[in-house]
This record gives sequence, structure tokens and C-alpha cells, in this order.
Amino acid sequence: MNRTYNNLKEWQKVTRQGFIKSFRKLFEPMNPRTLEPFSKGFTLIEIVIVIVILSIISAITIKFLVDSLRIYTMTVNQKILFDEGKLALERICRDIRDAKSITTPAAGGSGSTIIFLRGNLTAQDVADESITFQLNPTDNTILEKVKSSPSATSAMAFKITTFSVTRGQAATNNENEITIQLNLALTGSLERVNLQTRVYPKNLLQDTVPGPNPTYKNFFYCWEELRS
Repeated sequence: MNRTYNNLKEWQKVTRQGFIKSFRKLFEPMNPRTLEPFSKGFTLIEIVIVIVILSIISAITIKFLVDSLRIYTMTVNQKILFDEGKLALERICRDIRDAKSITTPAAGGSGSTIIFLRGNLTAQDVADESITFQLNPTDNTILEKVKSSPSATSAMAFKITTFSVTRGQAATNNENEITIQLNLALTGSLERVNLQTRVYPKNLLQDTVPGPNPTYKNFFYCWEELRS
């Protein structure tokens, strides 16, 4: 009985000492030398390496975003220039196609102005009216249309760098073939659009060359616009 009691007392003493030691160890300052390997923090070299890697990834990402934004802006600007130039060319070609005579430029000549007489009446123009397409005298980045009856001037396109009109030669049997070149660009930018087209007026007489078979592509003065 005494032996059992002594064993119990000894076990309680060991248990109490172990609990006190564990409790004391819990609240004691941690010694870095006694820490376990899995509880260690980052070293300065590891932090520097992570910062360098993150900086490289951020620089690549930023460059990708900047390049994508620049390409998108360039594409939008070029589309704006293209749409404006295309609309202007379509309107010019529509009017020249109805010309009954062309005074400027002369056959074989070229310049930045075209003057002709309209052949048929339209909603905006009258028959036999003189039409001029030219660059604005005070601002050569504006392409304008000048009407004679009634006298009026309207802008056709902006941001113009080149407007060129070339007329064919009688010797090559394309005297009335009109080649139009229109270049547009944004000021202080690399976006540029170059457009070119050819127009064959429908109301002009047949061009003639030596020989029995003239080859000019027109309607031999047999075309007429009908209004509904």
C-alpha cells in the first residue's frame, strides 16, 4: 500500500515538473539557435532575389501593355484616316464620272486642282455647273469642293498631305483617264494613309488615235443619268 502511494506521489511530481517546464518554455523568448528548420524565415538574399524577379516580370508586363496600347491607337488612327480619305475619293470620283468636259489639268498634265463641267443635275449641283476640287489656299491640309452656281465651298477631307490629279495623254489614247492620289497623315505622328484611284468620265467623246480602232474605255457620249 505504501509502495503504491509512493509511486503515485512520484508520478504526480514528475507530471507537475513536466507541465511547469513546458509552460515556462512556452513563455520564454525564442532562441534562434534552437528553432526547428521548418520555422526559419527568409534571408536577405532570398528577399532580394524575389524582388528582382518580380521587377523583371513587372517590366515585361508593362512593356507588353504599352506596346498593345500603342498598336491599338495606331490602328484606330489609321482607320480614321482611311475612312475619311475613302469617303472623299468616292465623292470626287462620283462627280468626275459625270463630267462633260475637263478644263484642268490639260491632257498629259498634272497638278493639285481639277476643274470640270458637270453633265447632269443632282440634288446638290446643277447641270453644266463648274466644279473644282483643290487644296484650301490658306490651309493646304484641307481638301475642298468649290461650286460656281450657286457659289459655295465645302470641305471634303482634312489632314491632307498630298492631293494630285494626273490626266492621260492623247498619244496613248487615255486622254480622259483621270488618276487621283490622296495622302493623309496625322500631325506629329507616324500614321499615314496613301490612296489612289482612276476615274473614267462617262459623258466625254471617244478619244481617237491613229488607226481605225480606238481603245479608250468610255461610253462614247451615250450615258445619261436618269432621275426617279
